[in-house]
Parts: sequence; structure tokens; C-alpha cells
Amino acid sequence: MENYVAFIVMVAIGFGVLDLLTDRWPTLQKQIFPFVTLLAYFLLVIRYYYGPDIWTYVPHYEKIPTPAFLWVHPEMATFEWGYNMFCSLLHVIGVSYWGMTAVVTTLYFLAILLLLRKLPKRQIFALGVIIMVDCHMIINENRECLAVGFFIFMVLLLQNRKYILAVILGLCTILTHKSGFLPVSLLLISAVLYNYRQNAGVYTLLIALLTVMILLPVQRISTSFIHFIPLPEGYIKSIEHHLLLGRQIQIIGLIYLAILFAINMFLLYGKKTRYTWLTLSALVGLVCVVFLYQYFFLLNRIRSYFAPFVVYYVIMLLSNQQLSRLVPYSGFIKQSLMVLIMVYYSHIVVSQIRDGRQLHAPMARACTIFELRHASQKQIRDRQMQYAYIYWTQDYMKKENNKL
Repeated sequence: MENYVAFIVMVAIGFGVLDLLTDRWPTLQKQIFPFVTLLAYFLLVIRYYYGPDIWTYVPHYEKIPTPAFLWVHPEMATFEWGYNMFCSLLHVIGVSYWGMTAVVTTLYFLAILLLLRKLPKRQIFALGVIIMVDCHMIINENRECLAVGFFIFMVLLLQNRKYILAVILGLCTILTHKSGFLPVSLLLISAVLYNYRQNAGVYTLLIALLTVMILLPVQRISTSFIHFIPLPEGYIKSIEHHLLLGRQIQIIGLIYLAILFAINMFLLYGKKTRYTWLTLSALVGLVCVVFLYQYFFLLNRIRSYFAPFVVYYVIMLLSNQQLSRLVPYSGFIKQSLMVLIMVYYSHIVVSQIRDGRQLHAPMARACTIFELRHASQKQIRDRQMQYAYIYWTQDYMKKENNKL
């Protein structure tokens, strides 16, 4: 299989098509959803030493100190302390590197399923969109995937008023990945809106701001300004790195605008309801999309925390039968948004396959646990590590495109 990520995104697009084709049979959709979920989980969990990030993740996992050592010497942690402790605990009981990635994927999927089970319909489409948006993160970025899973659990616990457990999961999010502090802190700050009612005017403002962000040229954020932010030096360096790329005109901007427009229309005609932790998460995520739109490299990190909640919120809102009767051309709005998303990610699949062919090594080619039938674990590990080394030394950020 030439490009595994592209293949999984194609499968996710197929989920979207399947949802559209079975739209008139909601009972059938509910019956199909478990099988679709198992298929998606299976395709994601069977990856084996896959992706460029194994160049650092594999040696880190194989040489991880014991939990007792990390507890006494937290400064010795190579990555974030929480991720190190997570890996150390699994390593000390004999879990392989693949087993660790399987645990991360399982936790993430469990969090997604607990969220999507609240949807009255469009569960298949919701799962497909989440995989389309975050397939790269799920497959390649162990630390962030784990942090995102913890964040989703945190929001669900807040929604269920289990605040002590939510605080623990929030700390796990921050300790697992540097980026975790931003979604957790922004969500907690947004709690000031908890007793207010949702207003279409907020999304009208976001539409206007995003339009401005699309029309105005990208400007480099001054590194001197960044250093005024009261964060550890490691966080500052990470932010600087993620601000290296930016782009003013992006096709995905049309999807962002379409989502904001759809929410605005349905809130405009609907009864003003109070915010919940789930709707606040969607709002905060869309605010991040607007303000970080031009800096897509940084936005891709932050967006993963909120994408499941945006998907959930949009589907819940647009599935409201009463609102659908009140909003002009509601059917056209919903179907156009769904088709637009699938067309865009079809374009992404083509781009991923093209970009994969330009790499100096077949980094994107599928590598799953079934290869163990023909080769040893060491042979597969060494080959994939060599691919990763070539990627980081010859391909990563070598092009000048989109550099600020």
C-alpha cells in the first residue's frame, strides 16, 4: 500500500458517503456504526513502526528509565514528564513499542466513542470527519494523541459534573504534551460564559474576523513578543518552531467559513440555550481556528483537541428537526457542508500521495503487524528507522514553500 495515511483518509471519506446513502434509514445507521468503528480502529491500531516520529519515539521507549527513577529525577525526562511516566509504566511490565501505540490508540478511540454516542444521528459521518481531520495525528504523534484523548475525557467529565476527576485528566493533558496547556487553560477561561446563552452574533463576528485573516497578508509573529509570554523556555522554542510556516490563502478556509456560517444560521433561528462544556469546547476551538488560521502549522497542533467537539456540536445543531424546519434552505446547507468536506479531503488524499512519492524513502508506505509473517521485528524496526532517518535529514521542511 503506497500511502497508508491516504488510504485511511479514503476509508473515512467512504464513511461519509455511506452515511449519506443511508440517511433515510437511521436504524440501519445505528446498526452499521459499531462495524464501521471497529474497521477504523483496526486500520489504525495495526500500524507497526510507522511514521517519521519513530526516529525519536522508538529509542526513547526502548531506553526509558523506571517509574521510580523518573519520580525521583523528573528533570531526566526526555519528553514531557507525563508521557515519560506513561511509557515507563508500560515498558516495565513488558509492553512492546507497538503495544504502547495500541494503548494510545485505544484510549483515543474510547474517548471519541464516549463523545459520539451522544449524537442522535450522523455518527458514521462524525467518525469519518474526525479521522479525516486527525488521521496524521492518530498515526504519527503518540504524545499528542494521548494528550487529546485525556482532554476529551476531561471535557466529558466536566459535562457530567465530575470536577475532581476532570482536574486530574486536565493535568494529565498538560503533562503529556506541551500543547496541552493551551486548550485546557482556554477552556477553563471560557467558563465565564457558562451561564450565558449562545448567540449567533459570536459566530457572525468570527466569520468577519476569519474573512479579514484570509484577506490580509501573513505577518511573522515577532520572536521578541513571544519571549514576553510567561512560559518555560522549552514551550517558547516549540511555539517558535510551529510559527515557521504560514499561508494566507488556504482551501480549508472555505470549510471553516462554511462551518461558521451553518452554526450562525441555525443559532439565528433557534431558541437561545445556555452553554455547556461541550458547546464551550466547540466555541473555543473555532476561536483558535480563526486567530491561528494563517499559522496552519501551529493550528494543526491545537485544532486536534477541539475538532471532535466542533464535529459533535455542528451535527447536534444541524440535526435538530425543529430548527431544520425554520432555517431557510437548511437541507441545502447541511448537504453542501458534508459534500464540501468530502471533496476537500479527496483533494488532500491526492496531495498526500503526490507528496509521498517525492520523499527520498518510502516513508508513507504501509507497515503493519502483519509484516511479521515475512520478517522479524528487528528487520522491520531497522528498515522503518532508516526511512525515518532519511525523512528527517533529507525531506523535513526542506522546501521553501509557506516559510515565513
